[in-house]
Amino acid sequence: MANELPLAREPRTPEAVATRNRILQVARELFAERGFDGTSIRMIANRAGVSDPAVHYYFPGKYDLFRALMVQPEYRVSPVARTLDEAVDVLAAMFDWWAENAALVRAMLQQQLRGDPASVAYLRDGEARYRGEVERILRSASYGGDIEAAADRLFHTLSGMLWDAVMTYGNTAGDVLRQPVFRERVRFFIRCAIGMEARCGA
Repeated sequence: MANELPLAREPRTPEAVATRNRILQVARELFAERGFDGTSIRMIANRAGVSDPAVHYYFPGKYDLFRALMVQPEYRVSPVARTLDEAVDVLAAMFDWWAENAALVRAMLQQQLRGDPASVAYLRDGEARYRGEVERILRSASYGGDIEAAADRLFHTLSGMLWDAVMTYGNTAGDVLRQPVFRERVRFFIRCAIGMEARCGA
């Protein structure tokens, strides 16, 4: 039909894959720095070193580009934890994915706060996936408490830490989240959430 929107194209050569990935990386950076409304296709093209039509070739519009960034985490963690100490290691590694993608988190959070439907859906889907992963890990570690409640505590505690960091430190949040002192605090709060730490307070 004449009024149908053009579809995004998938790259077919290594060079095209590299170009598309560079466009996505630059878009992630600019959306985090300037927000969705403050970023234009021309800005993305200029920083990526390509033409405006090259961006449109892969992504018909700016929102198509933004939605292409909405990928759920690939946590790259062990599917099981034999002990609670191992569970802490796995859960901390899961947090590392978000720390490594702090720029994406900031861009998504800005859109979520504005009520963007796709961003809100991404958040809800991500939360459900995270809870499922946490419950599976705690179950494999023979956690003796309420697994759903522990997953709830972990999600709200760690997402709060993450969102506070990205909104406070902006484009340097990734560096802050990777600092040893911050990583140790993450492990402390994980241990608190699953009842392994006596110093958590009420």
